[in-house]
This record gives sequence, structure tokens and C-alpha cells, in this order.
Amino acid sequence: MSAWIIRAGKGGVRAPEWINGGYIAIYWNLDGADISALSKDDIKALYRTQFPDASRQVVAANAGMIFRFATEIAKGSTVVMYDPATRLYHIGKVSGPCVFVPPKDSDDDDGSYRRAVNWEFTAPRDALSARAKHSLGSISTLFAVSADTLRELKKASNGTPSAAEEEQEEENSSEVREATAEDGIERIKDRVLQLSWDDMEYLVAGVLRSMGYKTSMTSRGSDGGRDIIASPDGLGLESPRIVVEVKHRKEAMSAPALRSFIGGLRNTDSGLYVSTGGFTKEAVYEADRALMPIKLLNLDQLVRLIVDNYDNADMDTRAILPLVRIYWPA
Repeated sequence: MSAWIIRAGKGGVRAPEWINGGYIAIYWNLDGADISALSKDDIKALYRTQFPDASRQVVAANAGMIFRFATEIAKGSTVVMYDPATRLYHIGKVSGPCVFVPPKDSDDDDGSYRRAVNWEFTAPRDALSARAKHSLGSISTLFAVSADTLRELKKASNGTPSAAEEEQEEENSSEVREATAEDGIERIKDRVLQLSWDDMEYLVAGVLRSMGYKTSMTSRGSDGGRDIIASPDGLGLESPRIVVEVKHRKEAMSAPALRSFIGGLRNTDSGLYVSTGGFTKEAVYEADRALMPIKLLNLDQLVRLIVDNYDNADMDTRAILPLVRIYWPA
């Protein structure tokens, strides 16, 4: 039986709803037609009626992807979906036909075509070889997974890491650029995870400086739940005063840790809690119910913040995390 990988929207934004809902989806209306009963040429014709301004190349690419989703992915096929927030590949089996789900209301999107999935196991990205990471970050929204890569995913789900291998270049297109940008985010996360805990604190301070704040680091060992103070004056005397706690570990931060951090803040403070291991649902709840502004940043959010502000980063920050800009033909 074949295996497929499908991207859960840009940046994996739809991954949580797919996991919780037990499905995968593509987000086109196509007039609610039963696309599983259509040939590829029929889907092309239908796509042209819905998107008359689309180029021939776009029609061919999207119609092919829609046909694969509705027809070539059979019941029992293996599907793989990546969640950037947790750095986990979710692997499951398709358990139902292709069905159209209309929009909930007039302000919603155009609806979606869905396939029910029984999610069976997860594989951490960190346990995969460079070759497997590269193949799973390919240019398409939906594409076949090689037998070798699927074997790596299954091994990784059992905690067996793979050796790094060389990667190959991808061809130039807008979809390539988008996929490459997302792959770049993942590569940066790989590098950030290799930083020492003190470099991690300095990196977070550098990001805040790139956003216009001045920062001061607290004394080691007795910070009382605060690693960095950021403010307009650098002394913590002017508002907004941001108190920052940085946790560089694999484990998700719990509610007690958040309560302890919030308890050490002044009423006029804002709190920023950075955790490369993410946060439990209870911890997120604690932050939401706090009386002062509390912002939680997981690894994915932190790296995207770094990328967005890297042009303004100082030399100290760039030394901790060297990045290069890639230019593409317009």
C-alpha cells in the first residue's frame, strides 16, 4: 500500500485540528462536486470554471494534487503529516472516502474535502537523517513518501536515530520557495536546539534588542524565575518592562512553573516565557488567566520571530546563530 505526505497548511497551521479531528483535508470548494468520481481531465475542467484566471501550469498542478487526494490515496493508505510546533511527524492510515465538508457560515472559508485518518504513531524530526528530512520537505502539498523514508519514520517512532546524509537541490518555482522557506525554519530550529542554555538566553535577549528593546541579564543562579529584563531604557525603570524566563529543554513547561513565574512579577510587568519544549495545556491556561500580559513562545514561534527580525540583529546575536539570506529570481 502506498504512503503519502500532506502539508497541513502554511507553517503547519492546521496540524492540531487534523490531529484532534482525525482527518486530512484540502481546502477547495469546486462547487461541492464528488471529486472522487471524476477523472483528472474532469477535475481540470471543473477547476478552470472555478478559477478562470489560473495559468495552465497552476491548473495542471492543482488538479493533479486534487485527483491524488480523492482517488490515488486509497482506504488503508499511509499518510504522514508534520506539526512544526511539536517537531513531530504524525503517521496514520486513511479510513474513509473523500467527502466534501461545506463552510460553517458565510464568513468561513470555501469548505474542504476530507479523508478520515486513524493517527497511529509519531516520529520526532530530530531522529531522522538529513536525507529523510529533505525528502519530507519536498516542494508539493501532497506527494508520495519513499519506502526508505517511511522505514526511517517507523524507526524514529521507536527512538532509533538515523545518520545524517547529503542533500540534493530542488528546482526553482514559487512552491519550491515556499517549501524551502519552511524547510529553512526547521533547519534553524535544529541549530537552535544545539545551543547551550546560556547561549539560548543571550539569543532571546538579542531578539528583543532587534525589536527595539534594551536588555539586561540577571545574575546566574538566583534570578527568581527571571533571566532577562527588557525595557526601553535597559534599566527596567521605563515601561513597558518585560520580564523574561528562558527554559531550554525538551520537556513541556507545566502549570506550576508558569504560576511560579507569574507570581514573581509586578502588577505593571509584562511576562515573556520561552520554552523550547513547549507548554502543557494547563500552562497555557495559566498564562491566559494571568492579570498581567503573559506571552508564551515555543521553539517554532521563537524561530519565526528570529527570522522576522534578523535584519536588525546585532553582531553578538548573529554570532550565536549565523543565518544567510537566500535570493531568488523575481
